[in-house]
Amino acid sequence: MKQKNNAGGYERMRIGSTIRKWRNIKEVKQKDLAASLRMSEAAISNIENDLTDVTLSQIEDIALTLDITIEQLFSDPQDALSTNTYSNNDPKNQMVMERELIYALIGSIEKKDEQLKEVFNNVMYTMKKPPKPDKSI
Repeated sequence: MKQKNNAGGYERMRIGSTIRKWRNIKEVKQKDLAASLRMSEAAISNIENDLTDVTLSQIEDIALTLDITIEQLFSDPQDALSTNTYSNNDPKNQMVMERELIYALIGSIEKKDEQLKEVFNNVMYTMKKPPKPDKSI
């Protein structure tokens, strides 16, 4: 999807991070979303990191799996939760909203931590490999 930018040109709309936020709020693991969509976990990760485009049918399936409307996938969950479910100033509702957002944040941090560990392990593995002998000598 494209949206007009301030310069009058068009730029791609990025919804990957919104999908990730909703998935974390709904406490759906990436592998479970992938299984439900009959996709690989890597494909879901690529969508959430805006590395690959998402089709309309995938958007529909994601919304259905996360039990939210398609429109919600195009809006920040914090805005949607604060205006819909938690519109009154009830402290209990405010606590629930804050808890859900904290869980979503923790889920994102855990995912990034896993990715960093994998990168670190790959770097360490590469550094431990003995250099290949030069056969041209």
